[in-house]
Amino acid sequence: MDMLHLRYFVAVAEELNFTRAAARLHMATSPLSQRIKDLERELTTPLFVRTHHKVELTPAGEALLPAARDVIRQFEAIPGLVHTAARAHPRTAVIGIAPDVSTELRTRFLGTLAGRHPDLPVRLHPASTEPLVRSLLSGEIDMGFLHGPVTGPGIRTLDLETVPVAVVVGRGTGFDERTAVRLEELAHLPFASIGYDAAPEIYHRLDEVLNRVAVRKRIGLEGHNFAGLAHLVAAGQAFTLIALGSGTTGKAFTGEPVVTLGIEGSDLTLTTVAAWHQDRPEPGQMLAGLAATLTKGLPSPKAYPPPTPPPVPRTVPRDLTSTMLEVSGRWSWRRPR
Repeated sequence: MDMLHLRYFVAVAEELNFTRAAARLHMATSPLSQRIKDLERELTTPLFVRTHHKVELTPAGEALLPAARDVIRQFEAIPGLVHTAARAHPRTAVIGIAPDVSTELRTRFLGTLAGRHPDLPVRLHPASTEPLVRSLLSGEIDMGFLHGPVTGPGIRTLDLETVPVAVVVGRGTGFDERTAVRLEELAHLPFASIGYDAAPEIYHRLDEVLNRVAVRKRIGLEGHNFAGLAHLVAAGQAFTLIALGSGTTGKAFTGEPVVTLGIEGSDLTLTTVAAWHQDRPEPGQMLAGLAATLTKGLPSPKAYPPPTPPPVPRTVPRDLTSTMLEVSGRWSWRRPR
């Protein structure tokens, strides 16, 4: 006996007619009659008296009818009970966040989310863009603030913020009195960055830009070695690029003897997108919709003020054509071709 047997029994008991009960259940009369016979056989007692002109309940059928209705009512209430419990105790919303997402964007989003959904627990999942894309595809996170472009099967994105990119070089490398620089002026220095696997698409496009202006030497630090990146650039061994704002990369240079320069003749930018999977259940799409409300009114980021600390004595060689250096992790370089 299962729920279908009880539903069939209640329909016949209420209609007292197999033809009308079958129409109500959207099935043929013959299989309905057979299911009722199966139920009577399992219960070892007749539930209906069948005559040529009418159908009546037996005493056993009359006793079963209210109980069957109650069981069906309780069964149908289960989804509502589950949804009510879920609303009372919502699952945690997991939001991925890439390193250079601005403080302004993060603060406004979390504040708006807390104001509109105060009972929704939130957990941030910090990582680079590429690992976050994999987490989005696997369902580990509900939505991510990533650095675009972002692609993947089923992934939808919404541009939230685009900020300009600036050059950072060490003091004493010939740019102390400058406010801007052309990328080709940096060809004598390697370009240093965290590992390319953090955001392959972004670094691939950046490589194309640098190669066009004959900046060919590269230093790629393993992992998220922002401290090593700051050491290397501040020591005059390389230059790097940062998004103007308050992301992790820019913060790594706080207090370091470096110069932040605008880029002449180039419109390099970094875009932050909200990304979610279109086929995943909530709260991913709800979070993305909420993020869309933040696109208006975000202030434009301003350039970092020139660092004030005086130059520090340099104890490491600058000529990478004859020297290899290890700073908080391994790196490699290539000669210009």
